[in-house]
Amino acid sequence: MNKTFIKADNGQFKADDKIFKFIGCNMYELAFVDPLTTRNMIKDAFDEGFTVIRFWAYEPVDKDKILEICNVAGEFDIRIIPVFADSWGGFQTNKIEGGFYREGYKGSYLNHVNSITESLKHRCEILLWELINEPATDSFNDIYNFSKHVSEEIKKTDPNHLISIGTIGGVGDKFGGSLSRLNSSNFKKLYSIKTLDALSIHDYSFSSNVLERFDIYRRTEGRIKSANFYNRLNKIFNSFLDRIDLHTIGKYNKTFDFPLTIRTVWRAFNKKNIAVAKELNKPIYVGEVGFKKNMKETRKKILELELKNYFDDGISGVLLWSFEAQGRSLDGHDYGFNIEDGFEEVIKKF
Repeated sequence: MNKTFIKADNGQFKADDKIFKFIGCNMYELAFVDPLTTRNMIKDAFDEGFTVIRFWAYEPVDKDKILEICNVAGEFDIRIIPVFADSWGGFQTNKIEGGFYREGYKGSYLNHVNSITESLKHRCEILLWELINEPATDSFNDIYNFSKHVSEEIKKTDPNHLISIGTIGGVGDKFGGSLSRLNSSNFKKLYSIKTLDALSIHDYSFSSNVLERFDIYRRTEGRIKSANFYNRLNKIFNSFLDRIDLHTIGKYNKTFDFPLTIRTVWRAFNKKNIAVAKELNKPIYVGEVGFKKNMKETRKKILELELKNYFDDGISGVLLWSFEAQGRSLDGHDYGFNIEDGFEEVIKKF
């Protein structure tokens, strides 16, 4: 049973003045299923060795459902990270578009956030609140002012819990023009806000390339025919890189960062984000990381190598995408995993 709040101190998460590091999972559908399935999903996460679960807590999810999740998570000594909104729009009432970051959030979104955080401010199962998943906006000032205002509002009524944003970091976030994805200075400015306690990055660098990014963006725009075209090209291109990865992992027990690929660039910017966290003296965690199913059994070795690299670099926690327990939280881009993939044996090594 969790009996203490997680704090941020000297660049680390701490529980009872002891450094708290974790390996967790994303189960985005956790709050959108019946109570029995919720319990079974949390138990599956516990059996797999996870100590933190991140999930969507978008409107219309109410405080009673989050309370239910807190109660079950407490039984298994698991911490949770509820996420209040999502740029991609799935599962939620709010539309994250146009003027949301300027004025739109001040309506039902802020009421939703205030209702949940004030009601659950005494629950130790909550590791931290995330304001929004993978924000993207044409104005850095808008995302800055949104994050400052909402986090300050939460702190007024809930001083117990940490706050972060589900930023991608790396080459993912758009804070202004498209090239702002390659501007780590805005990442630093954003997380310099005093009421943001921890930094988040997402890392799909291992399997990512430009073709996959086009596939994802076209799919989110509803342009399925175009997305399928890029998906086919991606599979052809990746089949070549996958063979190299399988060879280097099998023979040398290491992965290789191919020059001029998204993997190399993304990881270089991850390093910059980690450096920002150290400069700000705040903990940093990987909110999402995934490896494609086509790597099969080798995924376990990749996971082990990547987890070691993260913790050696000073990352405080890692959340795998997406744990498809009980047949829920399925991932449409082949990053999902379930108990049959055997990740448990890797996780419990750490």
